[in-house]
Amino acid sequence: MIHEGLTLPGFPKSIEHGAGDYAKISAGVPQFAATFFGLTAMHMLHVTIGVIYLGVVAFRKWFLPVLGIIWLAGFFLIPPDNVFHYLINVLLIGLIVVSVILFLKPKDYDAHDVEVSGLYWHFVDLVWMFIFPLVYLMSTKV
Repeated sequence: MIHEGLTLPGFPKSIEHGAGDYAKISAGVPQFAATFFGLTAMHMLHVTIGVIYLGVVAFRKWFLPVLGIIWLAGFFLIPPDNVFHYLINVLLIGLIVVSVILFLKPKDYDAHDVEVSGLYWHFVDLVWMFIFPLVYLMSTKV
């Protein structure tokens, strides 16, 4: 969508940007891009938190070494100029968060923790059911 011309006001635009329909939307309604990227980023943050919490509850103490191995493999196998190399930094942040969670709550997780993580995950999924039609589908040309 950035390639199609949807950018935030004040951010630099390259020459190839601005040719698509989203450039017209971004110029006519500057709040659309901020709303679009803001909602998407907040949803991604909550999905990441949910995945980390589900991993901690499901794998308990094994989640930390598994996440560390995935981070090391991605760090050495994905070239630094690839856009997916940024996701490796997200895994490192997740590794730090999991370490803090396991340090603060070193107990075995019970059925209550599984139920709470499931409720959180379904709430994030339910919010996506409203975000997707309102932001993505209603912004497209018919």
